[in-house]
Amino acid sequence: MRRTLLVVLGAVLTLGGCTSGTADQANKADKTGGAAGAPAAPAAGPAAVLMMDDITAVFENGATVPQYGYITDLHDGCGYTAGWVGFCSQSGDMLGLVKSYNAAAPHNALAKYTSVLQRLADSGSEDTGALGGAFVRDWKKAAVDPTFRRLQIRVGHDTYLAPAMKLGAREGVKSQLGLENLFDTALMMGQGADDCDGMVKIAQETDEALGGNPASGVNEAQWLARFNAVRQKHMKHPCTPDRQNDWPQAVDRSQALQELADRGAWDLKGPLTVSADFRRTIKRPQD
Repeated sequence: MRRTLLVVLGAVLTLGGCTSGTADQANKADKTGGAAGAPAAPAAGPAAVLMMDDITAVFENGATVPQYGYITDLHDGCGYTAGWVGFCSQSGDMLGLVKSYNAAAPHNALAKYTSVLQRLADSGSEDTGALGGAFVRDWKKAAVDPTFRRLQIRVGHDTYLAPAMKLGAREGVKSQLGLENLFDTALMMGQGADDCDGMVKIAQETDEALGGNPASGVNEAQWLARFNAVRQKHMKHPCTPDRQNDWPQAVDRSQALQELADRGAWDLKGPLTVSADFRRTIKRPQD
């Protein structure tokens, strides 16, 4: 998993990709209540999901709508980082996306890279040269295709939002903002029980600190504030390898979500200003 910082228009952005989960793993059961059996369409209201997607775009690329054609090699061990949530060629989630695209549109511009992406994912290689000089152009070409755009959203939801929804149901999280906190933590820090800084671990530590969760009667605002405090502690002192340099600088992500709670934006209705270092206002949520 990975988060690297980039300064764009004066805002410090945390760019996505190389999280611990992959599109293939999202379809497998685990003891944490991962995405196995979870519906492809998350159980939140459609408008709230659109807002969550756009908050992700703010955090990932400093934009208020998903950036499907984004692709770069950040030289951070992840190979190419691309698309809405930063699909990564090294970790396998880019491979999962391309496989889904192949199933929907067999003659797409990225199909010819499937075997190379498979090899990179199997070996955990950050080598971008293996994909050739045309890969960036072909990714951007594919990003114009509405089918590919829909798949980016769907795979991102299946991999990260669906596990967040399942954990939220167990914890008793009712608000859309609470679910957004779980979603962003899963995307950035991992959604599985084995992620030592991930969503499940942080929720467990929050429950232990408060002696319960919203499902057992703890006030959700109190629980969420403690969740963010625990998350920021993990970000400042991560146990995840190679995150000691970039995650401490990315606490503004959690801070921005806590500021929304402090302002009472529990339903994520627009217009919504994402503050901290981001300073972006989402006027009309859209994918």
